[in-house]
Amino acid sequence: MSTQNKPNPGEFCWNELMTPDTKKAQAFYTSLLGWTAQDHDMGDMTYTMFMNGDKSIAGMLQTPKDKIGHVPPHWMSYIGVDDIEKTFEKAKSLGASVIMPVTKAGDMGRFIVIQDPTGAHIAFWQCNESSCK
Repeated sequence: MSTQNKPNPGEFCWNELMTPDTKKAQAFYTSLLGWTAQDHDMGDMTYTMFMNGDKSIAGMLQTPKDKIGHVPPHWMSYIGVDDIEKTFEKAKSLGASVIMPVTKAGDMGRFIVIQDPTGAHIAFWQCNESSCK
């Protein structure tokens, strides 16, 4: 994954597809929108970067086997923040439920996934200074 521009706090900065059939999804989006796809071996999984020209615009991963049937295929949006821990604690204090606690994403940064008080899921992203300009 290449370096990216640092997102402004509070702005949507990334979209990610989780699906049990990544080959079918890749064929659909590349055919429909003219995107290209680059697979990246992450050891225990393959992460696919969708590209629009030379710009990375979204990612895709396969639904973990133990989550198939429990987690439907979906697109997740990420919002950029300056302090992931502070955002996590504040979200919980405002009634959010924890879906995924602070989690490292390789050398790129860290993220969380919460469920807001209305039931909607959303992710927050803080990139490492070395990976974002």
